[in-house]
Amino acid sequence: MIKLNDGMFSGSIKNIEDFFYVGMDRELNKLINPSECKKKLNLGGGNKEIDGFINLQLPEWNADTDELPFDDCSVSHIYAFHFLEHLNNPVNLLMECNRVLMNGGVMNILVPYYSSQMAHQDLDHKKFFSENTWRMLFNNKYYNTAHGIIFEWGLEVVFNIIIGIEERNLVLLTQLIKKNKK
Repeated sequence: MIKLNDGMFSGSIKNIEDFFYVGMDRELNKLINPSECKKKLNLGGGNKEIDGFINLQLPEWNADTDELPFDDCSVSHIYAFHFLEHLNNPVNLLMECNRVLMNGGVMNILVPYYSSQMAHQDLDHKKFFSENTWRMLFNNKYYNTAHGIIFEWGLEVVFNIIIGIEERNLVLLTQLIKKNKK
């Protein structure tokens, strides 16, 4: 247990949340755990298969052109690790994720941070992401029209952090939750 007594730290640091709390004087939002989830997707997983998750990847599924092969509101958790930056139009895929996620469903995203070397060293990286990307996407009317109809985003940011071992390999780790608009 960590205690801050009049600005002084006492206790032990056992995990990244403790480290952040002591260093920044605030708590990290807790990531939502997918263990209780029903249908879980790993988008573009490549060689990163995750137990209990359905992997969707090339060549069987093309995120730039194919819809997600699931019914509306039927998926509880989605992972997209080092994937969105490889798409020509990640907005279309995010609209699909919004469609298939159930209310309370969660999407975890990990992408190279726009200013890191990692973002620019892979010639297949087509898009770049910052901590403001999601705010711009979900609050800009330009991005809420799909196939000629008005699209209502239900995704909200739960967690958004820039993290890395070195500055050259910073990533943006984001967790989104789907909440029905009222």
